[in-house]
Amino acid sequence: MVRQFSWGEVFSCTIFRVMKLTLTGAALGLTLALPACYDFHTVGPEDPPPLKSPLTTSVAVLYQQPVGCVNTTSRCDGPVTFQTSWLRAGDYVTLQQSSPHTWVATIRDVPVNFPGVDPYRVYAVDPYLLDTPTAGISADRLTVGGERIVKIDNPGGTREQGLIFIDANGKGRTPQ
Repeated sequence: MVRQFSWGEVFSCTIFRVMKLTLTGAALGLTLALPACYDFHTVGPEDPPPLKSPLTTSVAVLYQQPVGCVNTTSRCDGPVTFQTSWLRAGDYVTLQQSSPHTWVATIRDVPVNFPGVDPYRVYAVDPYLLDTPTAGISADRLTVGGERIVKIDNPGGTREQGLIFIDANGKGRTPQ
């Protein structure tokens, strides 16, 4: 006598048997693998050295505005702004007028780059000079960290930028 099984009986038995084996195998695999995972958290010579934060200082900025406004179509009002390569792109510092035609600011947390090979690029945007070929950009009347800017890239143009190093005392150093 041959007994015939229905598909429902065969199928249900097979599924439960496979599930038991799968759960047992998964549990056994996790039991063996978990102790090995913690091996990645050991401290040893392969760990990178801790990051050293850059040395920062405060820097004084002074800008001497021309006595007369040279604009013919633009207005001559508004503050002088200071822009530099140590700030993020698009950021600037608004200088405060301390006396007629003198604008100042003290900027904190300036990264020290002296000694170094790449000087900071600095310039002021002056509303008195908007109608000139420089479109208000000036580096030649700037003093940064007590050092007058004398090294200038692209003088007389809209990309005029002064070059300066900043030492650990917040003093400016002219590049050689």
